[in-house]
Amino acid sequence: MRRVLVWYLHSADAAQTWINPQEAHIPLDPPGDDLTPASFADYEEAMRWYEAERGNLLAATRAAGEAGLDVIAWQLPAVLRSVHMLLNPFEEWLAMGRIGLRAARRLGDRTAEAELLESLGMACTQSHRLAEGAEYHQGALAARRETGDRLGEALSLNDIGLIHLRGRRLEEAKERFEQAAAVFRELGAAQWEAVVLANLAEVMYELARPEEASGFVRRALEMHRELGNQGGEGNALRILSAVQRDRGQPEEALGSAEGALEIARTHRNHMWEGYWLLELGRAQQANGAFDAALVSFQRAASLQRRLGDRAREARAWDGAGESYRRLGRPGEAADFHRRAAAAHRELDDLWHAALALDGLATALREAEEPGGAEEPGGVEEAGGAEEAGGAEVPGGAQEAGGAEEARRHWTEALHALASYDDPRAAALRERVVAALESGGT
Repeated sequence: MRRVLVWYLHSADAAQTWINPQEAHIPLDPPGDDLTPASFADYEEAMRWYEAERGNLLAATRAAGEAGLDVIAWQLPAVLRSVHMLLNPFEEWLAMGRIGLRAARRLGDRTAEAELLESLGMACTQSHRLAEGAEYHQGALAARRETGDRLGEALSLNDIGLIHLRGRRLEEAKERFEQAAAVFRELGAAQWEAVVLANLAEVMYELARPEEASGFVRRALEMHRELGNQGGEGNALRILSAVQRDRGQPEEALGSAEGALEIARTHRNHMWEGYWLLELGRAQQANGAFDAALVSFQRAASLQRRLGDRAREARAWDGAGESYRRLGRPGEAADFHRRAAAAHRELDDLWHAALALDGLATALREAEEPGGAEEPGGVEEAGGAEEAGGAEVPGGAQEAGGAEEARRHWTEALHALASYDDPRAAALRERVVAALESGGT
């Protein structure tokens, strides 16, 4: 059994070289002279191997844990984290990480424990289990400070910043990213400095500070291109597109978003594609291309459903709702906004729930206005509920439409916004209050 498990361990390490070459490798003992792991000629070959062996890799991790081969039991999920973080196979990622964490603790290996805690924290963050993710990342930070791992400490600070960013605790996120950037700069870790500069750009964008956001993201983009890190380049282009939209540069924003999508599709990376399509849809909306935006958002929803990222799937539904509204189809818009709001409520994502509720109320108000009825035609090939996630859209604009329902949703949006004090939240709150004071009609 050990021979088979070592083969899987070293083959997975070889696959990482192609699938996520920017990630540091876990130091491994040599496989032995009589054992030849799989080797790969390019990214596509490595991805085909991983996709074919996914089930066996999980089984191998379980077998190592059950057999008491604890070093292999923690190393295999630690190696595969570099693949999991790009593809978001949440259930197997979490299952393997928990097996590895138990093995590391049995060994009393704090460095290994930190690796697995970080991996589990990333899986929870990317699946929007923020409280659980924060606990894992705080544990990794404590272990790395205990062992004097400065690079690991900075990585954990960045991870905690991402938790704060997802939870819209923007000043806390900014503080953690600044701390991480200082350590990366001190250590000469240019790749990671570029990553955290992009994260700082995203925080500044959310704080409605576009000039500072532009400076950070352009520096990050330059560094990623110098380093040949196309994943980082694509993410920076996504953020740059948002900043350009904010600065009234819709054509430039569209070019940046399209550049990001080209990278995602070249790498056959559905996680990148699904996420970056959300920004492409917004850029298309900013250019008045609402039919194209609808296609982008519904492709994003389909990919996020397959990836299991419910938060981003809901954001795609919300974008589809806005596209329908701008196409003069408020009834269909309300269906998608309603579905998005329900999902964000379940995830306790109050910020995106407030955005969806505002969109829902606006669509209901427009459906009540003269000329607000649906017109036949439109983008039928992009508009089905099946494309948006495989299930029938619940409810309907006629279920409880009208000004009174719109007022209820705006009131709920105000409650959701109560814990946010950043400029974008303040602007949304002001708009919602104005709508309520006008009677919601």
